[in-house]
Amino acid sequence: MKKIFCLVCFFSALFSLKSIADVPEGAIPFVFDGHLYLQSTLNDTIPVTLIYDTGADFLYLDEDYLKLNHLQNAFGRKGKATMGGAGNGEPERIDIFIDPITVHCGAREYQNEITPIIKLRDLLGRHTDGLLGNTHLLMNPLEINFSESYLRQLKEPLLAEQLDNYVKLDARFEDNRIDVKATLQIDDENSLEGWFRMDLGCGSTIILTNETASAFNFMDVPKAYFRTQAGGIGGGSEEVTIRAAKFCMVDTLENIVIDYSLNEKGALSSDRPYIGIIGNEIWSLYDIVLDPVSSSVWVKRNENQGTYAQSSVTHMVTGDRTDICGGWIVNGLYKGGVAEQAGIEIGDIIVAINNRPVKEIPGKSNEKVWNFREKLHIPFKNPTVKSFPILCLLVNRLFDPTISHIVRSLLFPKNLWKGRVYVDMESGPRTIGKDAARRHTPFRFVFECMIHIIRRKTRG
Repeated sequence: MKKIFCLVCFFSALFSLKSIADVPEGAIPFVFDGHLYLQSTLNDTIPVTLIYDTGADFLYLDEDYLKLNHLQNAFGRKGKATMGGAGNGEPERIDIFIDPITVHCGAREYQNEITPIIKLRDLLGRHTDGLLGNTHLLMNPLEINFSESYLRQLKEPLLAEQLDNYVKLDARFEDNRIDVKATLQIDDENSLEGWFRMDLGCGSTIILTNETASAFNFMDVPKAYFRTQAGGIGGGSEEVTIRAAKFCMVDTLENIVIDYSLNEKGALSSDRPYIGIIGNEIWSLYDIVLDPVSSSVWVKRNENQGTYAQSSVTHMVTGDRTDICGGWIVNGLYKGGVAEQAGIEIGDIIVAINNRPVKEIPGKSNEKVWNFREKLHIPFKNPTVKSFPILCLLVNRLFDPTISHIVRSLLFPKNLWKGRVYVDMESGPRTIGKDAARRHTPFRFVFECMIHIIRRKTRG
């Protein structure tokens, strides 16, 4: 039970940062770190950290959470079921608990009838023990308050005066899911309007389905190709990252980084009742009231400035798996990006940065550790103990790996040039001055960072 104790201590510390006075009586506090983490209890005694996922139905538990805490048989009888998801693969055969499990969230209690066992931590990292979906949390109107970090199930809809500063979205509630209507403009030639699925289980901005993207001409749009081994239930996933001019759901967001799927199977392929999904990098900008009775979604812009305009810093995605391997597993890479050019492969385990073990880096926000402002020298080793540098971007701008220069429209502001190091993508890394930088459009600011990794085989 040591692992459970450590996890509870970690999240107890996070929850303690929030004043109890900020959370209304009967509300469920959460920690927001890309996802909404709820500290809960199963069958009255077993602590568990769950993510609220509007793209899910009921309770799901992680396979490694059960194994590491010796809970494989703690919840009664098991059966088998077939389950699909967002990954680019066929539905998978999984284990399920077929005896009811009692879930306590705040002052609320839910009876979960069937509980699938899936590989959530491979996708979301070590602090995710399970998911909780709409069947339990959306039985009544639900307030999702990102400003004060709580969920509150309402006995009845809010009064009109309580919704005074909110805007009602065009929404529909079907098959235990929520869709809202919005408009997306990629550029002068590509724009669309339609239904987007609300997905609080997604930590991104917007992801268009393969079918939606196929209807547009993105040939001249700067893009970066991304592949991951952790695309959700159904296996890996392939996406393309682009920058959209505008997105309007209630107000207008500009210069937003979005993705479109290349998957031929799964929830982001084709024949879907929505053109894309909206994730938490968008939803966290608003305080929200969901009313399934009247099929209403109300939103109010909060003070969160968001990170929707920021693209990848490292050109790779890692998952914190210090629970099983002592490091961060590289789950995804951008094609031709600096991480891939440095020799990093999907499945590698990063165990130290700047001689600091990643186990000592708290929380799930691994990306923050890359934001160094100086040249670093950190051992980067594969099994042959070969060392070489990885160049990591400090400026959040998209790149096009199919060409050898940065697109002019994506160049960063001139006030970032002075006293910095730049890279000419045609001639390789080198230091150039401010004046020279102005004459060389294909450049970007980098720092040298070497990391210690262990090469590993991808888990099955």
